[in-house]
This record gives sequence, C-alpha cells and structure tokens, in this order.
Amino acid sequence: MSNTDGNHRAGEPSLKTLRTLVLLGHVTLAVTLASWLLMYLLNGKPYENTWWIIFITLVLGRGAAVGYGLGKHFSPMYLFFLAVMADVFLVFYIYPLFVRNYRHLKRVPHIGIYLDNLHTVAIEYKSRVAPYGIAGLLAFVIFPFWSTGPLVGAVLGFLIGLPAVATLLSVTIGNIIATAIWVWFYDSLHDWNQNAALIL
Repeated sequence: MSNTDGNHRAGEPSLKTLRTLVLLGHVTLAVTLASWLLMYLLNGKPYENTWWIIFITLVLGRGAAVGYGLGKHFSPMYLFFLAVMADVFLVFYIYPLFVRNYRHLKRVPHIGIYLDNLHTVAIEYKSRVAPYGIAGLLAFVIFPFWSTGPLVGAVLGFLIGLPAVATLLSVTIGNIIATAIWVWFYDSLHDWNQNAALIL
C-alpha cells in the first residue's frame, strides 16, 4: 500500500516508518531473548520456562502470564519486563503488517484471517474510543479486559486516525501501566493466598 495513492488515511505512517517499526521489533525480540539466556545462565530454574511466559502473554494476555510466572516463582521485576517486551515486539511486527494490508486483510497469506479479526475487534471499540483520542486509547489499553491490549489498541489508533508515534507511545505507556498493576496485584494476592492467585 503506497502513501502516494488517493486513499491515504489520516495518521497513516510512511513506508520508512513501518520499516523502522519492524526493525524495532527485531531489536526488542533480540533483547527479550538475550535477557532469557542471561537469567537462565545466572539463576537456572525457573528461567528455562521463560518461553512459556512469552507464549502465554501473546495468547492469553499479560494477566495470565504474570499469574503463571509468579506461581512458578519468577522474579516480579523480570515478569514485568518480559510481559511488556512480548507485547511491544508483537505490536512492532503486527502494526506495520496491518497498516500495509488493512484494505485487503483476507488476502494476506497465512495470517489474513487473524488481521481481519483484529480489525473487527478494533472496529467494535472505535466509536467509544475515538472521541477521547490519545487519552481514550491509553485508558483502553490499561483497562483489564479481553481484547483491550496494546495490539488491538495500536490498530484502533490507526483506525481513528492518530499518528503512528502518538498511537505507539499511548499503547506502550498503557501497556507498561497495566502490566505494573497486574504484577503488583498478583504479587500481593500471591503473598496473601497462593490458591486464590492461581484460581484468578
């Protein structure tokens, strides 16, 4: 999709910006994997299971990942770092892919249906978030319910016409705040009652 065509959207980033985001995705993924190796070499167990935390974050969300990680005795600070970074590199990879292909989502090889579903979820929230702009997007990402994470937030920011930098800053800050709340909440609950934390 070219930014020189007649269908240019407000807030649509340039191809150079999208390439930079993918590069940042590579960097954040490399940093995340390097931290995994370092923590495992320095501490051993339970850090060999770090890939589970990343997987759970990507599939079930940061709350599930933090709860699982604390149950396995991961450091709360490392869990915070890992959950934030997993969402960040996911956004840096998927946001450019979505922006480049949003008009033809179902034709994207292999992941078109996923992108189309992401688009559908974002459209459902668009009318509620759009009037509040950046503040609405930030609150949307912080709000701890299904489908309100940084990836849907990034797509939503694009759909309501926010510039890419504003969108990605908002969802990153929202993600950091939400993850910090999850870590604090689960850590406090885990100290009080491990079974309650596991059930939640």
